[in-house]
Amino acid sequence: MNERLQHFLSHIETSKNLPMLPHILVKLIEICQNENGSLQEITGIISADSFLSAKVLKLANSCYYRHSEKVVKIDQALLRMGRDAVKNLAVSAAVYQVFNTGEQIASGFNMKRFWRHSLMCAILARTIAEKVAYNVPEQAFLTGMIHDIGRLILITYLPQEYEQILTESKSSSSLLIQQEIEAGIPHTKVGSWLLNRWNIDSMTADAVLYHHEPLSRVKDAFPLVKIVYAANVMSSMPISSLETFDEIKHLFPFDPPEMEDIISHAEDEVKDLAASLGIQIGERESILQKDEKDIEKEKELVHEVRDISLLASVLQNLVAAPDENAMLRIMHQGICILFDVQRVLFFLYDEERDVLSARILKDDGHIDSPDGLTVSLTNKECLLVQSFQQLAFISSFDSGESKPLTIMDEQILHFLDKQGIICLPLVARKEPAGLIVMGVNKPEEAVLTTQKKLLSLLANQAAIAIYLERFKQKQASIIASERLSASMALAKKIIHEANNPLGIIKNYLKILASRLKEESTVQNEIRIIGEEIERITRILRELSDFSKPRALQKTVVNINALLADIISIIRESLPAAAELKFHADLLPSLPEIMCDRDGLKQVFINLIKNAIEALAGKGNIFIETSFLPENTAMPGGSVKIIVRDDGPGIPPHVESRIFEPYTSTKGNGHSGIGLSIVYNIIKELGGTVTCSSLQGKGCTFNINLPAHTTL
Repeated sequence: MNERLQHFLSHIETSKNLPMLPHILVKLIEICQNENGSLQEITGIISADSFLSAKVLKLANSCYYRHSEKVVKIDQALLRMGRDAVKNLAVSAAVYQVFNTGEQIASGFNMKRFWRHSLMCAILARTIAEKVAYNVPEQAFLTGMIHDIGRLILITYLPQEYEQILTESKSSSSLLIQQEIEAGIPHTKVGSWLLNRWNIDSMTADAVLYHHEPLSRVKDAFPLVKIVYAANVMSSMPISSLETFDEIKHLFPFDPPEMEDIISHAEDEVKDLAASLGIQIGERESILQKDEKDIEKEKELVHEVRDISLLASVLQNLVAAPDENAMLRIMHQGICILFDVQRVLFFLYDEERDVLSARILKDDGHIDSPDGLTVSLTNKECLLVQSFQQLAFISSFDSGESKPLTIMDEQILHFLDKQGIICLPLVARKEPAGLIVMGVNKPEEAVLTTQKKLLSLLANQAAIAIYLERFKQKQASIIASERLSASMALAKKIIHEANNPLGIIKNYLKILASRLKEESTVQNEIRIIGEEIERITRILRELSDFSKPRALQKTVVNINALLADIISIIRESLPAAAELKFHADLLPSLPEIMCDRDGLKQVFINLIKNAIEALAGKGNIFIETSFLPENTAMPGGSVKIIVRDDGPGIPPHVESRIFEPYTSTKGNGHSGIGLSIVYNIIKELGGTVTCSSLQGKGCTFNINLPAHTTL
């Protein structure tokens, strides 16, 4: 390192304004992205950084989470927020600190072209990495994004001298690096030094250090150096440049058409992203002195580029979301973190009823549909309906006294407890999928109006994700229907053959019962077996015509007696080696109900068998009954049945879809079409069934059936 560079770096090292990317943030992002990372590890990392700890606790105690109880510990905050929110917060803090450096730049630098070149280099580096099977394309993208960060340091701390170098280089990249070397301050060494200060891995720092080295040296380097070198060359040359091809062909086996295609797609990606936000990023040229008209917009541009980077992490989580509710949670977190809006309602379009149905994030992190909070599209004066039908960003503050809000709009205001609302449509394929409704005060509304394009970008990407999820569900329904047709054809072939042995078994049971004494304990077991054979016969009869729904056969049912019979026959059928224990806590005064006995039998047998599968031969099954007083859903009160086990539990991504046909996780039990049947039977009986699970602590099914005191 030359004396001039050593002196310069020693000087800025003591500066309080030196941009910092603490290693703790890098480590936190890595552990959050690792599914095996524990809560204790994440808590330890955050607790070690006072700035990040303060941000996490502030967000966890905000109105966004709707908790009156204040949390003061990091582990409590993480339980409330969840891993995704923590990762978004870490990425936001990291990107903010990197890009906020640009706000110190006063003059002498074309910031638009700098960020355009950086984005182009990042996209090209990622594309090249994917094409040559480099195993960490995200590392290539990040390195491409920050490969010229040394220039930001130079223009910040040596503004006059570096302006002179930029002027004399006359847009020539090779002349620029030559003049930097002659001045003793090459930006490659400055950037590499800064990354080492940040504790970024050595391969990334090396790629920054060597991206202007001669080709003869680069071609023998490790892959990341070659990738970033090639990306920098390709982002600085015209698409059809033979000079570019001649350089790159010594590093990678790309032919000219393929390389032109890579550059062209990268151009489109940069332009599309910039155009969607109205950012003027300039043409593909080297860093030059900026025009006077650009100076006023420079700070705004830095903020916009930073926002793009922040938004990217939210959109990445959105694409990876397993279902619609997860998408709404991620959007909620993104809106809170990116725009500091904490009161949010989602309204999704229900095509069957032609209404907008509300969704809201509950305290436990689940998405709920508040009772009665639906908006008919016939209410043309309602702001929500206008925003939805006009595909327009609408603010309640724009309505003057001459056009008062509807009562429905005012009720939304009261619900969100803010001075006004902003309605933002979710648009996919030019069709509205729903709305985001944000509760805001007047100062917040003014800020959000300036961020309209960024908000719309998030909303439209979310709408596309919701559209694709619903399309997938429709396709799954079609596939399920086709499977059902195939099952019907097969069932009709075996029903006749199955009835014959069942009839023979039934006759032998009658003969056996007649040979035993009436008071024999075996008589009760024969009775239970006989009832099961009758039920199987009825099921086979129903299978003969899938097109006709099964008619409910309601009779007076003693739930406790029915459960006792099922437990008895299942317990006797278990292998001798099984270490399974049944614990029945049945309310003696439980009222009898008018219900479909066969349907309930099928429900209880399916749930108990699933619990047995989950326990894999060892564990406890708990069965409880109780009576709940009347409520709005069940005016006559309800009978509650709980079936739970202490097995391994169900993975969260399966739990949310456990009652869907063909959802399966056989390694954990509780799977297959059986639980779909359970759900449909209970629904037909006017009841409800829910599932809850904790990993490693078991699974619980709660059934509520309407009770009728007069049978």
